[in-house]
Amino acid sequence: MTYKDLANKFIEKINLIFNSNPKRREPGDGSDGYCDCIGLIIGAIRRMGLKWPGIHGSNYAARMEITGLKPITSQSELEVGDIVLKAVPKGHRNWALPSRYFQGGKYYNGDLNDYYHAGVVASVNPFQIKHMSSKMTIDTKVNTYYPWNYTGKLTRLLKAAANTPSPEPKDELENYKKAVLVAKSGSTVNLRRLPTKKSAIMMQVKLGTTVTITKPGEEWAAVQYNGFSGYMMSEFLDVVGDGKGKY
Repeated sequence: MTYKDLANKFIEKINLIFNSNPKRREPGDGSDGYCDCIGLIIGAIRRMGLKWPGIHGSNYAARMEITGLKPITSQSELEVGDIVLKAVPKGHRNWALPSRYFQGGKYYNGDLNDYYHAGVVASVNPFQIKHMSSKMTIDTKVNTYYPWNYTGKLTRLLKAAANTPSPEPKDELENYKKAVLVAKSGSTVNLRRLPTKKSAIMMQVKLGTTVTITKPGEEWAAVQYNGFSGYMMSEFLDVVGDGKGKY
């Protein structure tokens, strides 16, 4: 099952909770008629048979359960299943980050933003963000009074997609080169959305995995793996059967 398939399944579960119209309560995941903002996401994950291992909170989610967290630069970049967050920086009058995220705290990672509210991109045409505020709410744009300003993808869904191989369509990919991931150190190679180290990491693929090169390049190559299309650094690609070693 591809990430896109899982994202759509995730939204199905979001809609089940949303349409049940639970009341606001912290914490709550919609299982007993009550829900909060991160609980909408946690509840959907649990209904997919996946686990939420840590704290019931949007700050925990931002740091520990979201991959490729970054500022939103354009509404058009958002995709179905993306998590969106509202955040304020340290020093803002509404900043109330718990101490566990401070330096020396259990979940400190250098990020001192207070991610105080979370939602989900449920549709892009029409554009919809579903979230629990005082009640279940739909926003049709990111620039609300308090804007949605950060986004990322759920690590749980990315990992589930990586662990569920899907066959590649031979009619599209049979003429492309295959490459095995290699590196002198580490255990994974980053698959990025764009060919730059500043781009969001879509997923981390284990060394020894075979990927398909759809467009070669001296520094970066466009690749496809398990339904994902993105970019990897060419130095990590050992082309299969060309007798030349690394790409």
